[in-house]
Amino acid sequence: MLILENVLVALQSLRTNPLRSILTLIGIAVGIAAVLYVVTLGEMTKKRINDRLQAMGSNVMTIRPEFSRSRGVSTSANVVNLTMKDSEEIEQTSEVITATVPEFGGGAVAEFRDKNWNTRIVGTLPARQFVNNDHPIEGRFFNDAEVNDRARVVIIGANVHKELFDTASPIGETILLNSKHFEVIGLLGTKGEGWGSPDDQVFIPLTTAQERMFGVDYLSSIMAQIRSSKNYNEALFDVETILRRNHRLRADQENDFEVRRQDLFLSTIQETNTEIANFIIIIALVSLVVGGIGIANIMLVSVTERTREIGVRRAIGAKRVYIILQFLTEAVMLGIMGGALGILAGTVFNRINIGEQLIFPWLWIINSFFICAGIGVLAGLYPALRAANANVIEALRYE
Repeated sequence: MLILENVLVALQSLRTNPLRSILTLIGIAVGIAAVLYVVTLGEMTKKRINDRLQAMGSNVMTIRPEFSRSRGVSTSANVVNLTMKDSEEIEQTSEVITATVPEFGGGAVAEFRDKNWNTRIVGTLPARQFVNNDHPIEGRFFNDAEVNDRARVVIIGANVHKELFDTASPIGETILLNSKHFEVIGLLGTKGEGWGSPDDQVFIPLTTAQERMFGVDYLSSIMAQIRSSKNYNEALFDVETILRRNHRLRADQENDFEVRRQDLFLSTIQETNTEIANFIIIIALVSLVVGGIGIANIMLVSVTERTREIGVRRAIGAKRVYIILQFLTEAVMLGIMGGALGILAGTVFNRINIGEQLIFPWLWIINSFFICAGIGVLAGLYPALRAANANVIEALRYE
C-alpha cells in the first residue's frame, strides 16, 4: 500500500507542473531513443555482415600475383606467375586445403540489345559454386563438359542482370561479351560488399576465358578453401612453401604472390562499425546523464516548493525513510516514464526508417528500463535526503 500511495502522490506531483515534467521526460526519452537507434543499426549491420560472410564462402583464401617492382618500387602491373600446376599442387599436397579453384579475370563490355555495361569476366571452374557459395538463383552453373569444350556460356551477377535485363529473366538469352556471343545459363543472387564487386561480374568457363577471350595460359588468382578457420596458418604455410618452390624464390627474396582471407574484409568493416557505434552510444549515454541532471533539478525544486508539506508530514509522525521513499519514487517515475517514451519513440522511428528488416534489440530495451530507473534513483537521492533531513519547525514556518 505504501508503494502504491507513493506512486499516486508522485503522479499528482508531476501533474501539478506538467510543462516542467514533460521537458524532463523529453531529455530522458531522447537519450534512450538515440541509444536504441544506434544499437539497432549495429545489430542489423552485424547480421548483414554475417549473411555476406556465409554468401562469400566459408574459410576461403584467395591467392593473387604480387605487383611487379621497378628499382624497389611497386608498379601497377601484376607478376605473371600463377599456373594450373600451382593450383593442382596446392590442392593435392596440402592436408588442410580441401579444394582450389583456378581463375582468370579481365575487363569486358556486356551488351544486350540496346543496353551495355562495363563489367568483369571471371573464367573459373564448376567447383566455384561450392567453394564460394555461388549457387545460381535461376538457371544453372556450367559443367565440366562445357569447360572441356570451351563453351560460350555465361552466368551473370545481380548488378549485370539489373543493368541489362532489369527484372526480366535472362536465362536462354544471348549477350555479347567483348563482341562475342554468349548464352546466359545462370543468374546469381545479390552478395553485397566484397573484394572485386562480387555482384558486378560474369562467370564463364576458365578455358573459354583463357583461349577464346584473352589468349593466355596463366591465372590471375587461385581460390582455396580451408578445412577450418583454425587451419589458416597451416594453410598459409603450405601455400608459401609450394609457391616459393615452384617460383624458385631464394630465401632472401620476398613472395611474388599475396594471400587474402575473404572474411577479414568484412570483419574489418564490422570492427569499425562496432567502434563507431560504441562511440555514438557513449554520446547518447551522456545525454542520459544530462537528463538525470534534469531530474535532480526538478526534484530539488519540488523539495523547495513542498517544504511545508514535508514539515506537516514529519510533524504528524512520518519517518525519514517514508519521506526519502516518496521523493525517490517520484524521481524513478520520471526516469521510467521518460524511458518508456524513448523506447516508444525509438521503435517507431526505427520502424519508419528501417522498415520490415527491423531487428528489435530486446536486451537493450529491457536494460533501458533499469538504466532509467537507476538514473532516477541517483538523481533523486540527494533531493530525497535533503527533504528527509529538513528541520521540522523551520519547514512548518516556510511559506
